[in-house]
Amino acid sequence: MLDLVIQNGRIIDGTGNPWFFGDIGVKDGTIVEVGRVQQKGRQRIDACGQVIAPGFIDGHCHSDLMILDHPHSEIKLQQGVTTEVIGNCGLAPAPFFREHGELLRSYVEPVLGKTDWDWPWETVGQYMDYVKQHHPSDNLATYVAHGALRIAVMGFADRPASPKEIEGMKKLLEEGLKDGAIGLSIGLLYAPGSYTSKEELAELCTVLTKYNGLLSTHIRGEGNNLLPSVREVIWIAEKSGVPLHISHLKAAGRRNWGQVMDAMNLIDDARARGFDVTCDVYPYDAGSTMLTTLLPPWVLEGGIKEVIPFGKVSEKAWIPPTLTHVRTVSVTNPTNRMMP
Repeated sequence: MLDLVIQNGRIIDGTGNPWFFGDIGVKDGTIVEVGRVQQKGRQRIDACGQVIAPGFIDGHCHSDLMILDHPHSEIKLQQGVTTEVIGNCGLAPAPFFREHGELLRSYVEPVLGKTDWDWPWETVGQYMDYVKQHHPSDNLATYVAHGALRIAVMGFADRPASPKEIEGMKKLLEEGLKDGAIGLSIGLLYAPGSYTSKEELAELCTVLTKYNGLLSTHIRGEGNNLLPSVREVIWIAEKSGVPLHISHLKAAGRRNWGQVMDAMNLIDDARARGFDVTCDVYPYDAGSTMLTTLLPPWVLEGGIKEVIPFGKVSEKAWIPPTLTHVRTVSVTNPTNRMMP
């Protein structure tokens, strides 16, 4: 006897074939029959013609901290998502070292959310072990986040990494991959990722080749600089010999509408040369990110709190001299304007 039989469903089996009417038989937590199931089950569910499909994979999300506060993941499971990929866009809560701990927290909180408890981990492996202790309802995979690597080794320094610092980041990356991370994510729109040259990233990516790791990227610009930004990450992938995934490909700003087709041509050309390059897109025409991305990257050297103080402020917003200088530069040099 089977444990569960789901009957009369429209089955989409994930192979790419059209759906078909049928049943699903489950025993000991494993699907053992698909089609017309004749065996009886201890439990029977009549799907009444609704879709039965494998769980969906949310390949780009930022639930790294939310999963700890809400391990049941109701909002994902109710959408059919059973696997989440976290650590995207160079943003992740690990590696987390006390020396630059506050820099990392202020860096990721605008996207990952704010926590009012201490983070008890240091390495990516320790973070994943801590997540497992909370028994999340869905499956999780994570990237090693480049922003977290750079902060761990050199804070928010706006300069090229030294050879010693690059080796330090490579060591942390390799530790994360050994602990099960699926690759490296980079967020070139966000400081301190934006301080990094393509050559430095290509050197870091050489670690991925040992572990069949994937390079996933939030490119440097998704508006006026879309095409140069796509070319940059394709160059990094080709130089280091790793597969590339471009996250949320889009052309932001009315003047750039239509450039997505040119970006797709760049991807097609790379694939024609034998390189594994893919992308994903939003299923909607909106997006969100940090307000600090409107500032020139050099403003954020030293960390977000160096520019925007946190805590109570007076009714009149406190504008530090740095922002006054940004405003002056933006007016005198239109190429440096904060708004795209």
